[in-house]
Amino acid sequence: MTGSERGETPLAIARGAVREGLAALEGFSDLLGSRRIGPRALAQARTEMVPACEALRESFSALEQAFVASFASDEEAQAQARTLGAHAGACVAALSSALSDGGSLSDARRRLALEAAVRKHGAELRDAFAVAELFAAAVAPTPTELDLVDVLEQRFGANRSAEEGVVRIAVDAPRPSWLVADRHVLGGLVELAAPIASRRGTVTARLGVARSSGGGLLVRLSPAPRNAPATRIVLSVTARGEVPGSLGIARVAARRAKLGLTIDVAAGIVSMESEREAP
Repeated sequence: MTGSERGETPLAIARGAVREGLAALEGFSDLLGSRRIGPRALAQARTEMVPACEALRESFSALEQAFVASFASDEEAQAQARTLGAHAGACVAALSSALSDGGSLSDARRRLALEAAVRKHGAELRDAFAVAELFAAAVAPTPTELDLVDVLEQRFGANRSAEEGVVRIAVDAPRPSWLVADRHVLGGLVELAAPIASRRGTVTARLGVARSSGGGLLVRLSPAPRNAPATRIVLSVTARGEVPGSLGIARVAARRAKLGLTIDVAAGIVSMESEREAP
């Protein structure tokens, strides 16, 4: 049964297709990195990845089109969708070029070069899709009363700060810290803010809260000061690269989810203000 037969929206179908394409790419990357896989098997896998790469390009294009249709009355959102789509398309084109090199993979240098290209462009595409998932949450946000700390722990885990490939956020907030927000938009914004506030992982970010003058919750991420006291909760957020247009998408998502958002990249400060919580 196809996605349309199950009643899924074009946006949901496109997201699923991109996930499948990225999973196939990750599997091929794992093969390249395994020294137990010989050049003949790799050559066959590379041949199969050429049409798979074209399918991934089509999936990202369908995702862009689905966003444009979903944001039919929001010109700013449509423009951001096209920017994201153009970036993903360029990444897939670079990946396709690397895969189309028909040289023998028995040459160790050629194999390593292909492995590096697949990892690089695969990471770029995963980062683009992570931003797309935030964008998808902004299509029809459902703000509800949430405990900020619970939402963040559920999404990012806690006390796993020693893991590689993550940026750390020390949470300095009481439990509960009630706010009204869409949990998926909120989590996506924190994920996007983490590398800004941690200066690309060179320092630990700090997340603090305060009540705003309007009665909502003001959430502020910033670089943790030196010799700051340890906090009980440290979140581990996946370290992602920069995606063109991601800050514009963040602003669109915040606006549609009725969250006030300010971003000061130079200072490493990102603030989000929720509406007043339910009585």
